[in-house]
Amino acid sequence: MKRRTSLRWFVTTIVLTVGLVLVIGYSKLAGYYLISGMDNIIASQMEQTALKYFQTGNEGDREILRRLSDTNITGHWQEQPAAILEAFGIEALQPGRLYKALKKSGWSSPPETVSFVMLFQQGENRLFVSRQLSRAMLTELVRRNVRESRSTLMMISLGSALAIGLVVWLTLGRVSKPVRALSQWTRTLDAETLDQSPPDFHYPELNDMASLIRTSLSSVQQVLKREHDFLRHASHELRTPIGVVRNNVELIDKLRSLPGEALSPAEQNAFERIKRAGATMQHLTETLLWLSRDGIPDSLPLTELDLDKLLAELVEENAYLLQGKNINLRVETAPCLRTLPEQPVRIVLGNLIRNAFQHTWEGEIAILQTDDEITIINSQTDTTDPADNHGFGMGLRLTRELTGKLGWPYVDEWRDGLRRAVVSVIPPQQQVIDRTS
Repeated sequence: MKRRTSLRWFVTTIVLTVGLVLVIGYSKLAGYYLISGMDNIIASQMEQTALKYFQTGNEGDREILRRLSDTNITGHWQEQPAAILEAFGIEALQPGRLYKALKKSGWSSPPETVSFVMLFQQGENRLFVSRQLSRAMLTELVRRNVRESRSTLMMISLGSALAIGLVVWLTLGRVSKPVRALSQWTRTLDAETLDQSPPDFHYPELNDMASLIRTSLSSVQQVLKREHDFLRHASHELRTPIGVVRNNVELIDKLRSLPGEALSPAEQNAFERIKRAGATMQHLTETLLWLSRDGIPDSLPLTELDLDKLLAELVEENAYLLQGKNINLRVETAPCLRTLPEQPVRIVLGNLIRNAFQHTWEGEIAILQTDDEITIINSQTDTTDPADNHGFGMGLRLTRELTGKLGWPYVDEWRDGLRRAVVSVIPPQQQVIDRTS
């Protein structure tokens, strides 16, 4: 799994990296200009020496000038000292430009010697002026000035880096605090707090975001409430007409058993369809009523259920869905008494059995029960309806939501024409033990 980087650390890293690059860059630039300034001073001294050399016609005075300035002045390049010739080789020098060569024992060590040379031209006269400096030639005053300059540069660089870090830390702290407050406020939003105005997060952008979040969640909350109310009211109101239909169906069923009240085959088929439709509507309405509740009550009415007998009853109730189909039904159960809420168990198992019967046209259906685990396997040899390849229908979707609320393990799989649904109707006492263990 890819590790996600915190926005705060990302911004901190970017700003600190930019700050450090600027500090290092300006430190290097300061060092460059320091060396460049020293080179300019030496170039100016060499140029002044060459001018005095031209102005002095006496050879003795010129020699004194060379010694006092510690400068090599010759009219030809080959007359320069061997160390200068070795340092620069055969150079095509341009007039008025300072050339410098460093001699180091290693790439990271300070230079042992620094050689300078420049070509000074006045009219037709040309002079090659060179100078060589070494660490041994540096006086204590120069050494101390160099150390002080280096220390000052290091202190300024370090101070700048610390100042950037401090500014970044204070800025991010000031920005991240209201952002964290916005995040915490968002987590606390519910149906009650949505009606309250959002707090002030100090920044207009965050306040606008808080208002947008509140508005969006309020709209979603209103839509969900309308859907919830509609589902609850519709399911509740449907129970009365469905109950009337079921009662009248039962009445007709009793009346047709009287002498002379038999129904014709067409009437009998219509009567059976009405009876099955009434049972389906009642079952679906009960399921929707359960799902429309805000939560499953902590204390449901518990009944001692014999799961194998309950499965046999549900199979018999839905057997009409297998009429006219070439299906091999296999039911394997074992005696199992469990203290469970009867209505949710009937809804979940009835949904699974009904959908398996309804959406299987040919093949085998196996209903297997071991203790409180029920497995329903639907094997189809002819899947003519592509929609059936993705599940048993709405019943499975409702079952998944209801088992989630009840805390019952539920798995349904589809592979190569085989549907396998497994549900464990765990008693509430066992759920408490599993959560605490």
